Order: sequence, then C-alpha cells, then structure tokens
Amino acid sequence: MPKLKSVDHTTMREMNLALVLTTLRLHAPIARSGLSNMTGLNKATVSSLVRELLQKGLVREIGIDTTSSDIGRPAINLELNPEAGYIIGAELGVDFISVIVTNFAAEILARRYESTLQLKSQEEILNRLIRLLKEGYQEVARNQRPFFGIGLGVPGLVDDADGTLIFAPNLGWTGVPLRTLLEHELNVPFFIDNEANMAALGENYFGVGQDSDSLIYINVGVGLGGGIVLNGQLLPGALGFAGEIGHMTIDPDGLECNCGNRGCWETLVSQRALFRYVKEAILAGSTSILSTATGGNFDRLTVPMIVQAAQQGDIVALQSFEKIGYWLGIGLAGLINTLNPECTVIGGTLSLGHEFFLPVVTEIVSRRALRWSSQACEIAIASHGTDSCAIGGIATVYRKVLSQPTGWLHQENGQYQPR
Repeated sequence: MPKLKSVDHTTMREMNLALVLTTLRLHAPIARSGLSNMTGLNKATVSSLVRELLQKGLVREIGIDTTSSDIGRPAINLELNPEAGYIIGAELGVDFISVIVTNFAAEILARRYESTLQLKSQEEILNRLIRLLKEGYQEVARNQRPFFGIGLGVPGLVDDADGTLIFAPNLGWTGVPLRTLLEHELNVPFFIDNEANMAALGENYFGVGQDSDSLIYINVGVGLGGGIVLNGQLLPGALGFAGEIGHMTIDPDGLECNCGNRGCWETLVSQRALFRYVKEAILAGSTSILSTATGGNFDRLTVPMIVQAAQQGDIVALQSFEKIGYWLGIGLAGLINTLNPECTVIGGTLSLGHEFFLPVVTEIVSRRALRWSSQACEIAIASHGTDSCAIGGIATVYRKVLSQPTGWLHQENGQYQPR
C-alpha cells in the first residue's frame, strides 16, 4: 500500500489562506466567526490568517456585524480590499487592442483602445500592444501599491505552459512566443489564454454568470470562439484547446474558413458573416440605407452601422441579424444538448445587435435543443460587452492571487517577487 504524503506547514497555510480569500470573495461582508463556520477552520487559525491578510492589505475591516448574536466584543466584518493592488486586463483582437487597468475589486480605473486595421505587420501590432501595456502599467506604478500581473486574451490557440500563440487563423500568426516577448519588455507576470476562455472566466467571476456553476461563453466578433466554465474552473481539454467551437462543421459544403476547413460555424456566425449577408442582399437588389451609408463600398461596413440601420427598421439589416440568430441558435442547440449548461453568455462585437438576433436564437434553441436542457439554460448577453475578454484577464490574475496568495504576500516596493 503506498504511503500517504503529509502536507507541510507552508503548503497547508497557503491552502488555508486561499480558502479564506475565496470565501471572502463569495460571501463578504463576513466576520471572523462566519469565516470559521464556512471554512471549517478553528477560530484561532482564522484569526491568525486574517491578521496576516490585514497586515499585507489583501483584506480590510469594514464595520460591525449587526447580525451577529455572539456575546462579548462586537464582531467586525471583513472583505477583500479593493486597494490591495492593481491588475491589467488586455485583449489582442483581430483588428484592435484593448487594455484596462483595475483595482482588486475589478473596478476600471483607466483604459486604452486602438484599432489595428492600419497596422500591416505582426511586429507593428506587437509594438503597439507593448506600448499600450506600458502606458497602463505606468498608470499604477506611481501609486506604490502591489501590481499583480497582466492577463492577455488572444484570438487563437495558446500553449499554457509557455504562453506561445500556436495558431491564430484570423491574424495569420503561428508560433509567436508571446509571453517571452512581453515579459522581456515588462518585467511582470503575464497570463495568456484564448480570448473566449478569458471572457468566460470574466463573466463567471464578475458578470452575468456569477451564480452559474456551468457556463458556456460564445464570443462573436471577427471570428467565433467559446469558453467553458465548470464549477468555477475553465475546461482546458487535453492540450488546453477546448472551446474552439467556431470550427465545428455546420455546413459541410459551406465556405472555406481561415482555419482551412469548410463550413465552420464562424463562417455563418461572425462579423464577417454579417457583412456578407448585408452585401449579398444589396447586390441582389434589396433597398437599404446601408447602400448610402457606405457609398457602395462594403469595406466601410461596421457592426454599429448595421445596428443603427436595424433600429431604423432597415429590412436588410434586420434580415441579416435574423440569419445570424438562426445559425447561432442551430449551433447553440447542439452545445446545450452536449454540455447541459446553466447559462450561455453571448458576447463580442456582434452582441451590440442582440436585440435583433437574440429572439431568433431563443426560438431556434427552444425548437431544436432537448426541452429539459433548453429550459434549464439561461441565454444571456455578456454584462461587460466588448470588455468581457479584458475583464477575463483581470479575473485570470485575480484567481491566481486568491488561489496561490503567498507569492503576492511578499512583494517589495510594489513589485512582484516570485517565491
């Protein structure tokens, strides 16, 4: 019979610190006695752990617990300290870069956003990303508070072990050692993942999916991606590539996808698909205010432009969103049957037009998914909208701090000090 390994004191203390922090995230405000009851740790252990967390600034006291019936000294409520430190969340999109700076409560303190449509090379885009990240870091460096790290979402497959962007079909990039490049420029911890995975975590931690143990996030932008959260954890798959739902084959004889396959879901549901539906309708003779708005140059189409046209009752815009809703519902019905989630969250640029496609999605899912599974699944729009991925970058770093707090409890002069 193999010997059971004992857990050393340092490891046990980190596990207990993580338990206290996670309980505070989910249930604050709560007093020490409440923490003891919820975690199963004795009161002396909780007091010792809280004392350390208070000294390091990760937790703060916020007043007397008026609900406590304990005799003796009044119980003091605790919560995670919003000023514990700062985090940067970022998204390297197909045609844009978004960077946000938040405190430890995920409150946005600063942001940067730039289109990359005019940047032609990988080097130009990466240099712009680095500049925007440095500007974000400079926002917080002067405050002399800890900086916990940067969470970056990217549109492709990422090797979790070394942060390499293996394949980004809509960028045309392969084998880019992102973490190595970025950590060379900014000597801070980087956490890099697929954009939809990060957005899924963001909506599960800080958004519309906070009460869901099982969640699917659908990111509909230039392409289509997905992230799956089960019991608060991202489902990674064998190689970390789970969630590439945009490359499910929906139409075997359909259009060629940038991944090399034909008829992928994202060829039917994406920003490019929406633009194609508009263009095809106008070229077929349909009248639309979008003809005038673009001057006949369909390269000038934008999602907000089509949303505005739909709001004005433009038939081409409305029918194009209906097509998006139809095909989105077809694929989503299959996912709901397969994964039986509590919540499906739709985000990305196309979510700006949700009022026009969501009723179609709901109707298609109710007809094509199993009744029990569809009734158990809420279909919602991302509460953070186009910020969901960047907020997910915040959540990625935030989760790391809460689950492995010791490395961040020993920072000096606001700089991260690895153990």
